[in-house]
Amino acid sequence: MKSLTKWVTILFALFSLGAFAQEGRNVSEYNLDGDLGLKGYDPVSYFAEGGSKPAKGNAQITHHHEGVTYRFSSVENREIFKVMPERYEPTYGGYCAWAMAASGSKVDIDPTLYTIDGNRIHFFIAPGTKRSFDRNVARFSARADRNWENLTGEKPRL
Repeated sequence: MKSLTKWVTILFALFSLGAFAQEGRNVSEYNLDGDLGLKGYDPVSYFAEGGSKPAKGNAQITHHHEGVTYRFSSVENREIFKVMPERYEPTYGGYCAWAMAASGSKVDIDPTLYTIDGNRIHFFIAPGTKRSFDRNVARFSARADRNWENLTGEKPRL
């Protein structure tokens, strides 16, 4: 519990500085099942504070954030998410980062294929698309960011 308190304090400090604030969400463009995001996976579980391993969320442990419902594998992960949801939400509305970079296309994902780049998490449809993206994350992120904004009118999550 001491570790959780430490992370929540750090996240609250960053949130207070506006480090992850996002304006102009366009949830109608997101990869959702109804309003369920990330195919029911726990968005915090990918990061160190959530265990560093994708985990399916529990349908009883949820949080609705600005039009998207997320599931969590633990109450602790849900509480971490609530402090700074923008840190944990997938880039490009939960669509494949490589497809967004390559052609500005909205392509579904496999939630077990991902790359964390700083505070951002990119998802992919197949191992090959992940490998391609990972060859030059900075270049492909910049291209995907432009395509996402042009496609949806939404600023990319940074």
